[in-house]
Amino acid sequence: MNTEPSFLDRPASVPLIRRLVAADTLRPDEARRMEANLRADLPWRLWLDRGLLILGVILIVAGIGYFFAHNWRHLTESDKLGLSAGSVLVAFLGAVYAGFDHFIGKLLLLAASMLVGVFLAVFGQVYQSTEDTYVLFWVWATLILPWVILGRFVPLWLFCLALVNAALGFFWSITTWFFSDPNGGLLSFRTEMLSLFVLNLTALALREWASWKKVPWLDRHWSAWLLLTAVLVAATTETTYEIFRTWDSSPDISGWPAAFTVVLQVLLILGATSYFFRFRPSLPSLALTTLSACWIATILAIRLVFPDHGDPEAGTWLIMGFLILGIFGGGVYLLRLASHSIAH
Repeated sequence: MNTEPSFLDRPASVPLIRRLVAADTLRPDEARRMEANLRADLPWRLWLDRGLLILGVILIVAGIGYFFAHNWRHLTESDKLGLSAGSVLVAFLGAVYAGFDHFIGKLLLLAASMLVGVFLAVFGQVYQSTEDTYVLFWVWATLILPWVILGRFVPLWLFCLALVNAALGFFWSITTWFFSDPNGGLLSFRTEMLSLFVLNLTALALREWASWKKVPWLDRHWSAWLLLTAVLVAATTETTYEIFRTWDSSPDISGWPAAFTVVLQVLLILGATSYFFRFRPSLPSLALTTLSACWIATILAIRLVFPDHGDPEAGTWLIMGFLILGIFGGGVYLLRLASHSIAH
């Protein structure tokens, strides 16, 4: 006999509204109004309860890691491996007991995924592993991937993605030493930024596709902001480096990489701005793209105002100050226009 209450008998919640939309029993416009009213009426106790719960889990995981660091000399190898593996098992069994559909169960699954890293670090120290750092993050992300699929929890998904980002970052920085040509470091840096850009852009595209397909657990606006930040950081870092590199007076330094990356950055900003303004209005996303655009415009202005490495005059610094004020002031003005347009 099924004793589970129907949708209409359950307390109203944002996930429940999104499930009704996914089941085509509620229109999207009605769902948005209901979600806005529900968020406005959410009791502060719910936010305080979840905030303290998250803080407690973070402190427990950090305490477990500190326990091994502080008592390393006083523990046998069996104690180290047993306790680290046991902490993972306890957290996972707690998640199973609480249920993967409940917040506490998802949070315990995230804690278990974090503790997998503690176990791998302890394992590497006990057996004196000579593997490179990026291997740790690759193995860590691979081991928790089934839990990511099983948990359907956005923070857990983003945590796994962060591990892959760390693995790529450490991989390319290590391979710099294996290049024999003078430009090996530059090639490695460009490849690293491109890899991180493609990875996070793919994740953002998948997240937006899932949102359009009405996947309830992935429809968290803040996840799009974090992914967009990762995309823009990689692209903006590479563009900034290419612009600054044109100051090098070496004859083998050409300006086409800088021009090419600036064009790509402009296309990226225009595309993201168009998408998050016309198709999925989001003021925080527009703020991120505007910040990236203002930064690149400022770097270009610095490059034009200071054409060489000589000591600039006082008037040059004054001009640069006015340019920076104008660039960021224009960005704030455009954001205010966008805010007014989205609100209406």
